[in-house]
Amino acid sequence: MKPTLLKKPSLVRERVTDAEWQLRCELAAAHRLVAHFVFVDMTYNHISARVPGEASHFLVKADNVFMEQVTASNLVKYDVDGNKVMESEYAASPAAYNVHAAVMKARPDIMAAVHTHSPANLAVSAQKCGLLPITQQAMRFYNRIAYYPNEVDDTTPEGTRLLAQSLGDKWVMILENHGALVAGTSLPEAYIFHHFFELACRAQIGALAGGTPVITPPQHVCEERVKKFGRMGQYTTQSRDWVASMRLVDDLFPQCKE
Repeated sequence: MKPTLLKKPSLVRERVTDAEWQLRCELAAAHRLVAHFVFVDMTYNHISARVPGEASHFLVKADNVFMEQVTASNLVKYDVDGNKVMESEYAASPAAYNVHAAVMKARPDIMAAVHTHSPANLAVSAQKCGLLPITQQAMRFYNRIAYYPNEVDDTTPEGTRLLAQSLGDKWVMILENHGALVAGTSLPEAYIFHHFFELACRAQIGALAGGTPVITPPQHVCEERVKKFGRMGQYTTQSRDWVASMRLVDDLFPQCKE
């Protein structure tokens, strides 16, 4: 069934602050961009962002829209206990609000999180070696990845509690046999680091499929790279990759700001 879109998007605009509307526009844009650059899994991938000035509230994708269909108005607002806090004809899937609510509640420093199942990160999530530091992109995450074992359904309250516990103080997590979760101190940061993580996973699958030994840089090289490129707080709304991304959205997906 084709999802019914809000007939009057302005109704949502009139009910939220300017800061929340700006975030809604950027979060919708981030969904469109991830769908544009990454092969994602139907309606089952989502990005969340904490609402400015409302530390216990976050926005997340509705359950019956693809990432390509997200708009500022059809994002859904929840609290960190998984309760819907703003009237809407839309609702998030239990997997979405359970995962993101658990992470946001456990980590007040996380402002946004991206959860995807792409062919590349699914493949890496099924490899015992995890993400190997064999590319510049992968070295951004050297010794900074958490792993969630495939033992408890991570879409349930109990599973997401364990998921948040497994994340600990890290910002990136591989969910065994499931995919990836990438968080950030801002929406631009979560989006950009997810992009690098996806590239690293694609490169790893390609390199290992080649059938010849791969080059693994020495530890000191990996440590130098992660200090330079993997530090948190470096990507903001002024970052060149984010600015260019927003220009691309204006060209390709202007309707996401409705």
